[in-house]
Amino acid sequence: MVTDVDDDGVTISVGPPSPSRRSGTAAKAEAGTTTEHISAQTVLWAAGVAASPLAKSLGVPLDRAGRVTAEQTLAVPVYPTTFVVGDMCAFIQDGKPLPGVAQVAMQQGAHAARNILRAIERRPLVPFRYKDYGTMATIGRGAAVGEIFGLKVSGFFAWLFWIFLHIFWLIGFRNRILVMTEWAFAFLTFQRRVRLITGESAASGRPPARP
Repeated sequence: MVTDVDDDGVTISVGPPSPSRRSGTAAKAEAGTTTEHISAQTVLWAAGVAASPLAKSLGVPLDRAGRVTAEQTLAVPVYPTTFVVGDMCAFIQDGKPLPGVAQVAMQQGAHAARNILRAIERRPLVPFRYKDYGTMATIGRGAAVGEIFGLKVSGFFAWLFWIFLHIFWLIGFRNRILVMTEWAFAFLTFQRRVRLITGESAASGRPPARP
């Protein structure tokens, strides 16, 4: 866990000091807690997903990310005719919160639509149940890892399957063609959208950061 960020890097809370600590980092124990300082000129902070400020206007209890704790039917507590899905919805299933991924939001959206139709027809609402079809992630050029229906996959064929899934779930034929063209160009030309600026900092006078 990050405990401090300053001009020289990041301080994190770690376990017992290990002999394999890299040189250039300082570790110390304070009151039973071991901290480590990692020198860095640039710090990228990934704080996760925050819900839309619209949730605050509902006047219902929110979690630490500003999400609404929905009923099992995806209805908002106190407002049975209002439904919440996606990044604004904190849904607990089998004692665990559902992850903030696109598949959860898509299934919730479809289920909320069905419950809205049922409400219009004055029929009882149906509880939502997320169906986990698996998780995949690309980890490099021509490589991916995943777990599909309990089966772990990795390597080039997992990467091809990852591409197929992303293209398949895109909305509209035009979007699929554009994404396929962009990915093919990036793969064949080794071009990337993200660039890291490294080198000597004239303003600070510090040595260049190591990649």
